[in-house]
Amino acid sequence: MQVKDPIICTECLEVFHSNYEIVSVLGQGAFGVVFHAHRKRDMEEFAVKSATLRLAAREVNNITSIGCHPGYIIFEEVFFNEHHTKSMGHLYIAMELCEQLTLKEWLQMAQTARSRPWCLMSDWIKQLARALDHLHKNNFIHRDLKPANVFFPRGADFKKLKIGDFGLATRAIVNLEEGGLQSLMEQTAQKHTGGAGTPYYMAPEQTGEIYDEKVDIFALGLISAELIILNSPMEGVCTNDIIRSGQWPIAWLDYPDALQFLSQLTSLNPSERPTAADVLVHPFLQ
Repeated sequence: MQVKDPIICTECLEVFHSNYEIVSVLGQGAFGVVFHAHRKRDMEEFAVKSATLRLAAREVNNITSIGCHPGYIIFEEVFFNEHHTKSMGHLYIAMELCEQLTLKEWLQMAQTARSRPWCLMSDWIKQLARALDHLHKNNFIHRDLKPANVFFPRGADFKKLKIGDFGLATRAIVNLEEGGLQSLMEQTAQKHTGGAGTPYYMAPEQTGEIYDEKVDIFALGLISAELIILNSPMEGVCTNDIIRSGQWPIAWLDYPDALQFLSQLTSLNPSERPTAADVLVHPFLQ
């Protein structure tokens, strides 16, 4: 389906169409627009995100600083078009084209135990933990880990996962300088923007300004619960409130091994949550 040009900023039409041919619109929201597009010079297929400089530059800077990892959406190239009649231009980010189905849609479709074999679910959890481990070791927090930001690469038969949307990622420790252990301890409990992320997947402390990379582990715990226990948090908005109170739905007590694992990841005390590296070797996933 060919897309009408007006969805692209009128000042960007020439520079966009000199590089890409739009196939369809994959998504549209406050962030901008994501297109399925062919790159004209080689006809390779990409997802191209169009966003204002302020919004897109942060994501580009984040993913560049974090570095490549097989568990992240691959960035191919970036180009910028400066506006002449407006205060800022648009940044276009060409990235790996994934399946249109995200983990969010997959969860809504796969509602039987047969569709969620344990060997696959445990591998998916470890894939996400592996990606978070790389992120955290590079001193970043994702802050918006959720099924809608987890994608399936093309050609992998829905066996591989990739984390995307690093627009809200932030450094865990800002301006870390040489100064020994004391300097590190002083900077660890520093302030971040409160409420950044998606409320349904936020750790309790994330609504405030003091938190660290363990907020990603809390989100991983919620996603893991959705993967391995049917009647997951997606079934009702009250479930996450129950978890944040330090409890679990009564029906889930039938899964004691899973509950022990999930309770650790979603502990109300961030220091009691495992690191991403710890999750990878957790007995429950072996």
